[in-house]
Amino acid sequence: MSPFAYRGDKLLLREFAAGDAADIQQLHADPRVRALLPDEQPLHEARWAEAFTACLATFYRRHPGLGIWRCAVPLDDGAEQFAGWFSLMPLPASPGTAVEAGDAELGSRLRPEHWGSGLSLTGGEVLLRHAFQTLALRRVWGICHPANRGARVCLEALGFTPRGRALYEGQASDYHALDATTWSAVQTLSRRERLRQARRAAQPSTPASP
Repeated sequence: MSPFAYRGDKLLLREFAAGDAADIQQLHADPRVRALLPDEQPLHEARWAEAFTACLATFYRRHPGLGIWRCAVPLDDGAEQFAGWFSLMPLPASPGTAVEAGDAELGSRLRPEHWGSGLSLTGGEVLLRHAFQTLALRRVWGICHPANRGARVCLEALGFTPRGRALYEGQASDYHALDATTWSAVQTLSRRERLRQARRAAQPSTPASP
């Protein structure tokens, strides 16, 4: 299988290369990005970022079609600006969850200036199409910190269904699942309608009047 890459009007995805360690370090240097992450790798340190890119090079060869991809947004002058990353990674079966062998996890980490821009939805749609149409995966998961309302809205707008809370990397996290059949059905709805439904579901319920 050829290396996965994507080039569209709103974002560009490609594999991370050895020279991209500075981008990874820069992304994680912002404490807002690190605040709700489930892992504790200090990728804001140069040596960790460099080691991480080296590991990715091996991962791409061992797991064709899966990985973590550098995300950039195209600029008007033809240049591009680093925006973060998107990922589609193998997810091991885990006690206390419905995760099964062969499932994958969708993820993203974006620089704060792109939060709320719709970029996370665009990248998620690209990778879900890749997951279900190219890789023929049966199910994809989205996992986020319970306090990360933005991630929860994005996942539900993509079609994911909440599946409870369980440990992830030792931290209590919210699990969301999306299977191929549901994903196909969701494609009949516009992004605006899916976002409207997700935002409505995320609103705290109002107690009934006595």
